Amino acid sequence: MELSKFCPRCGEETEKLYGEEKKLCPDCYTDVNSLADMPKEMEITTCTVCGRMKHKGRWIEAYSVEDQLGETFSELGEDIDMELQFWEEDEEFFVRVHMYDREIKDHDDVKIEWIEEQCPDCSRFQGGFYKAKIQLRGEGLEQISDDVVDKAAELTNENRKDFLSNVEHVDTGLDFYLSTENMNRKILTMLRDKYNPEIERSYELVGERDGQRVYRNVVSVRID
Repeated sequence: MELSKFCPRCGEETEKLYGEEKKLCPDCYTDVNSLADMPKEMEITTCTVCGRMKHKGRWIEAYSVEDQLGETFSELGEDIDMELQFWEEDEEFFVRVHMYDREIKDHDDVKIEWIEEQCPDCSRFQGGFYKAKIQLRGEGLEQISDDVVDKAAELTNENRKDFLSNVEHVDTGLDFYLSTENMNRKILTMLRDKYNPEIERSYELVGERDGQRVYRNVVSVRID
């Protein structure tokens, strides 16, 4: 025979009691316990230029408020189901975290402080940073230049560290300033496959780091 269960706190009959030492009905349990340890305030840092979010020391591809909140709260209640509801009030931002664990329902309100800063990739881009330079020379360079720019955009979409820092028109052709050696290598591969150019490499000294000379890769690409 199954005995009825009564909550020792409110006296209501319930199908199941919850808790370790003092077992309570679902409603009373959430009055004295929380399903997850939610902080009263949390910070979310986003890049002012690209809009990415800083999460665990890394800049990740989370652009919408929903995605950024999801990343922020994802590990605060790993063993329970959560739904997030957010709103602004008096120029402050709040999230109501609805939590579910079997018959138990609970919620907590968390204030969000939005922090804006510039990620390292965007900082380098705006500062004109580059590690390699392709000097494109020859005749009829307009289409070839478009191919380089398109390839650079493709690589940037794959990895934010790869970006075209600048394109400079000079008397003898165009100079492309690239942020990484990886980007330089992939663009040169594309040019070899499509145009079979003459390629010459050189290096220019840009300074010293930890007592070692630092050089920048300069590649001359001639297409006849």
